[in-house]
Amino acid sequence: MRTALLLLICLPALSIQAQSISGKITDDKQKPVKAATVLLLKQGDSTLVKSQLSNNDGEFIFPDVVPGKYLVKISAASQRENFIPAEVGGNDVQLGTISLVADEKTLKGVTIIATKPFLEQKADKLIVNVEGSATAAGSTAMEVLQKVPGLIVSNDKITMPGKGTPSIMIDGRLSQYTDIAQLLRDISADNIEKIEVVSNPGAKYDASGGAVINIILKRNANLGTNGSVSFTTGMGLYNRETIRADRNFYRYNPAFSINNRKGKLNLFGGYSFFRRNWFQYSEFDRIISPYRFFQENYQPSEVNSHNFRVGADYYADKKNTFGIIARGFVRDGGSESVNTTFQSDPLTGQTFSSFQTLNNKIFSRKNFSGNINWKHNFDSSGKTLNLDVDYSTFKLTNNSDIINKLQNGVSYINNQFIRNPVQLLVLKADVEYPVNTKTKLEAGAKSSFATIDNFLSFFQKGVLDNVRSTDFNYTENINAVYSSITHDLDKWQLQGGLRAEQTIAKGTSQSQKVLARNYLQLFPSAFLTRKITDKLSSVLQYSRRVNRPSFQQQNPFIEFLDSLTYTRGNPLLRPETADEYKLSITYENQPFIAISYNKKNDVIVNDAPNQDGNLTYTTPENLAVYDNWVFELNFPIEFGKKITGFGGNQFIYNRYRADYLGARFNQSKWNWLAYWQVAYKPKDTWSFEISGYYMTKSLQEFINLERLGSFDFGIQKSFWSNKGRLTLNISDMFFSERSTGRIKYEAIDVKFRQLEDSRNIRLSFRYSFGNQKLKAARNRNTAADAEENRVKTN
Repeated sequence: MRTALLLLICLPALSIQAQSISGKITDDKQKPVKAATVLLLKQGDSTLVKSQLSNNDGEFIFPDVVPGKYLVKISAASQRENFIPAEVGGNDVQLGTISLVADEKTLKGVTIIATKPFLEQKADKLIVNVEGSATAAGSTAMEVLQKVPGLIVSNDKITMPGKGTPSIMIDGRLSQYTDIAQLLRDISADNIEKIEVVSNPGAKYDASGGAVINIILKRNANLGTNGSVSFTTGMGLYNRETIRADRNFYRYNPAFSINNRKGKLNLFGGYSFFRRNWFQYSEFDRIISPYRFFQENYQPSEVNSHNFRVGADYYADKKNTFGIIARGFVRDGGSESVNTTFQSDPLTGQTFSSFQTLNNKIFSRKNFSGNINWKHNFDSSGKTLNLDVDYSTFKLTNNSDIINKLQNGVSYINNQFIRNPVQLLVLKADVEYPVNTKTKLEAGAKSSFATIDNFLSFFQKGVLDNVRSTDFNYTENINAVYSSITHDLDKWQLQGGLRAEQTIAKGTSQSQKVLARNYLQLFPSAFLTRKITDKLSSVLQYSRRVNRPSFQQQNPFIEFLDSLTYTRGNPLLRPETADEYKLSITYENQPFIAISYNKKNDVIVNDAPNQDGNLTYTTPENLAVYDNWVFELNFPIEFGKKITGFGGNQFIYNRYRADYLGARFNQSKWNWLAYWQVAYKPKDTWSFEISGYYMTKSLQEFINLERLGSFDFGIQKSFWSNKGRLTLNISDMFFSERSTGRIKYEAIDVKFRQLEDSRNIRLSFRYSFGNQKLKAARNRNTAADAEENRVKTN
C-alpha cells in the first residue's frame, strides 16, 4: 500500500480545467420540452457519463465535463430521439436550440438497436462482439471461444499461435486456482457481452501468461430494475458404436440475473445451475521394443454446478464509490474411465496379453470469494484512485478407485485421495492521471499471497504406498509495481509502460524443502499507432511476458492413468520468458493484415515424454527455445445489407530446439489456419449464422498434429421488441474436431487419437425484463487478476 501512495505522490500535480455542455430543447412547434431525458455519452463506446432532465424552459446543462468527444442523446415522449456530437476542448460548449421531430410511428415499445461490428481492433486489443450471435446462443463460454479468430480450442485446451495457452479473465479477473476449463464450460454464452483478445498485454496487466482473453459478462447494471432469465437444453449427436459410448449426452442450464439501481445504491445478483454429462475417448498406440502396446480409454463424466454472484455499489458522492462483491460455486461430479491395454507383436500383430484399468472418480469443488473496493475521483478531469482487497478460499477434492483387471481373471483395487485447500489474499491499488487532453499517466501496485496444500494418499491393495503418496505445501508471494504513459500526437498515439514483479516461492514435500526462490523481473511494453488515412491505421506492439509454472506442475506426486502410464510433477521448474512483437494494418478499426514474431526461452514442455522400461510417463520440463512467426490476413464478408461477417487466414511457423534424452530435438513446420463467421439476416427478427475453422498439420512441442476443424450452424428468432430470443444451433456438425498425432523422438514412438463431446444440438431461450436502455458507467474489476489460471484439478 505504501508503494501505491508513493506512486500517487510522485505523479505531477497538474490540473485541467473542465468545461460545460448546455442547450435548449423545443418541439417542432418551437415550444420548450420539459422533462426530456438528456444523456451525455462517450462517443467511442456510448458509455453513460451523466444524465438529467430538461427544466420547464427546456434547458439543460452538464457542468464539469472532462475534455473529449461526446454524444448528447435526447429523448422525449412522442418525439424522435436526437443525437448531437459535442467536443469539449478549452471552452464551454453551447449547443443552442435543439428541435425535436414528432415520431409519426408512435409504436408501443419501439427500441432502437445499434449493431456493433463483430470485430474491432484497438491499439492494444481485439474486441469480439459476440452478443446476439446465433451460433453462440445456448452454448458455453468454452464453445464461444472456438469462434474467436486465431484461437484453437481442442479437448478443452485453448491455444493461440505463438502465444501458447492464454490467460482467461472474467470481467477483468482470472479465476483463482480453479479448473479454468470447467469454469468456461459452466458459463452460459447468453451472459457474455464481448470478448477482448489482448495478444501483447501492457504494463497494467500481470506479466504472467502469454496473451490475455477477457470475457466481459453482461453487467445488467442499468438504471431502474432489470434482469434476465434463460434456459438452455441440448444433447450430443452421435452414433454410439462410432464412439463406443454406453449412454446419451445432454445438458441443461437455467439461469437468472437481476439488478436494481436507484439513487446512490446499485444492487445486483445472479444464479445459474448447470448440469451436463459428456465423454472423452482416446487411443494410444506405442512401440516399446520388442512389444506394441495399444490402449483404448473411454471416459464418460458428469457435473452439477451451482454458481452465484451478489454485490452492491454505493455512490456516496461525486468523488467516492464503494463496492462489495461475493461470488462462489459448488461443483460436484464424477467420471468412469475404462482403459483397456493390449500387448502384441508389432510385426505379426499377435496379442500376448491384455488388461483393464477402471478409474472411478468423484470430485468436489467449492469456492467462496469476496471483494471490497473503493474508487475515488480527485476532480472532474479523470484523476482517479482504485483500491481493492480480495480474499478467496477453495476446497478441492478428488477420490479415485482404480481397479486393475488382469487377463487371468485376477483383479486388485488401488485407491487415491487428493485434498487441495487453497487460500488467496490480494491487495491492489491503481491510479489514473490525465495530464491534459493528449497525455495520461497510469501507475499501480499489487501484492498477492497464496497458500496451497496438495495432499495425496495412495493405497495399493489397501496398504498406504509412501512412494506414490505425498504432502506438497506451496506458498507464493508476488509483489508488483507498474507505470505507463499514453500520449496522442496528431496522427500518432504512443503508449509505453514498465512493470516490475518480485516472486517469492517456497515448497516442501514430506517436510523436505524442494523449492525456494526469490527473484525480480522487469517487463517493458510499448504500443505505437499511426493513422495513415481516415480508414487505414498501423499498429506496432511489443511486450515481454513470463509464464510461471502452475502449482500442479511443481507438485512432485505421481498420478497413474493405468499400470503402464503415469504423470508426475517437477518442483525444479523455472518460469519461461517471452518477447512478443506484432505489426498490423487496420481498416476502419477492423483487423486486416498482421505479422507477429514470438520468441520464448526455457519453454515449459508440459508433457515431456519419458520411458522407464515398460512404463511411459510424462513430466513438465524446461527444455526448449521456441521461435514463432504468424502472418495474418483478415477480410470482411458483406453482400448487400443482409449478409455480413468476416473471414481470416493465418500462416504459422513453429520451431522448437531442445537438448533432451541425450539427443538434439530440432524441428520446425509451417501450417495454415482459416476461420470464418457469416450471418444472414432476412428480417430484423430472424438471423442465420455459420462459423468454423480449419487447420492443417502442425507442430506442437514434440507432437506432430494432424489437421483439425469444426463447422457450426445457428438460427435465431427474436420477439417481444427484442426482449425475447429463441435460438437453435448445432456445433461441430461434421464431427471433425478430433485430435490425431504422433510423437516420434529417440526411443519414444507414440500415436494417439482423441475425440470428445463436441457435436451438440442446443435450444436456448432468453427473456430480458425491465429497463434495458441505459448502460452503467462502472464495470468493476477486482484485485485478484493474475493468480487464477495456475491450478488444474481435473
